[in-house]
Amino acid sequence: MTRITAGMINDDVQVGIQTNGTQLDKLMTQLSDGRAITQPSDDPAGTAVDLRLRSTTSRLDQYYRNMQDGQAWITTADTALKSGNDALQRANELGIQGANGTYSAVERNDLNQEVRSVLDQMLSISNTSLHGMYVFSGTQTGIPPYSLQHGSDTITTVANANGTSLTAVPSTIQLFDTKLQDSSTATGNPAVKDAIPGTLSIAGLTEGTDYTVDYVKGTVTFLTAAATAQAASAQGIQVDYDWIRRTEKDISGSVDREVQPGNTIQVNVNADQAFGSTTQTSAFDSIIALMQGLHTNSQSQVQSSLSNVQASLTRLLQAQTVAGSRQNRMTSTSDQNRSDALVVTQQTSQIEEVDYTKVISEYQNRQTIYQASIQMGAKVIQPSLVNYL
Repeated sequence: MTRITAGMINDDVQVGIQTNGTQLDKLMTQLSDGRAITQPSDDPAGTAVDLRLRSTTSRLDQYYRNMQDGQAWITTADTALKSGNDALQRANELGIQGANGTYSAVERNDLNQEVRSVLDQMLSISNTSLHGMYVFSGTQTGIPPYSLQHGSDTITTVANANGTSLTAVPSTIQLFDTKLQDSSTATGNPAVKDAIPGTLSIAGLTEGTDYTVDYVKGTVTFLTAAATAQAASAQGIQVDYDWIRRTEKDISGSVDREVQPGNTIQVNVNADQAFGSTTQTSAFDSIIALMQGLHTNSQSQVQSSLSNVQASLTRLLQAQTVAGSRQNRMTSTSDQNRSDALVVTQQTSQIEEVDYTKVISEYQNRQTIYQASIQMGAKVIQPSLVNYL
């Protein structure tokens, strides 16, 4: 038969008091910080569920950040497209005025100056950026889709590196920008397209008499002996002009944002969709053609250019519609994301946060037990002579 000693009783009582104190301290901690789980051992099963919920919250938050960024892209593009719409509407109105048979050359030149302002506005719109990234450049966000270049070319009777020369008239010459050497052409000089009417000049020759220009194609047709004589001179024919250059990089790419597992939304409108591809009559082609008609006082060309201006306007409106549909989809998905995040947050709260009513009740009971254990221990553990020996 096992003998129960005073030391054994003393140890058991102290262990009981310590256990009750530990439980009381745990409840006090829960009440102070409001968390039901302070360490995994408090609730292993609940901890596992809590970790899964926190991982889900993290993913939902990242998707939401993706959507916020996507919203900014779409909103920026949509605002720019609306401005482009207004600009092309104005160009169309000016074109209709210029097509009026009663307008004089001076009046059409005045209109041309205003259309030039529309062209500059469209160039600025095409280069709209967000956080330093060009929104209409596809995946080539560090490159502006269009740029204003101040170009020049020299034409002589001997073919230059670009293969152009003038030995007889009439002859049509394709202009190359010899100031640039970043093209895919053999010389690196890009072929000119969309030269700006009113900016092309050749000293000693007169436009309309010695030469004509197709500003959209970037070609000059020389007509007189004066042109061939200048080509044969030491300096040749010096052609200076401004032109709108579209980058040769592929700017048709799609910028996507993942908004749900396996679900992405395109957040950009590329230059092809907004302004026209290289195989289409672009918005810039349309404006340049209108400007050429006004610059040369050609009523018929002004009239013929209007259909392309209106087609460019239709393209912009279609791009706006696409951006709007993506905006609606993004908003709907964003609302669903926040709804899901709220549910997960509530589930996490149920696991992590204490039920104050329950814990306070447990704390009061545990405090009573703890005080009782101390009082009982004081009676059970009585000093004896052995303690003093």
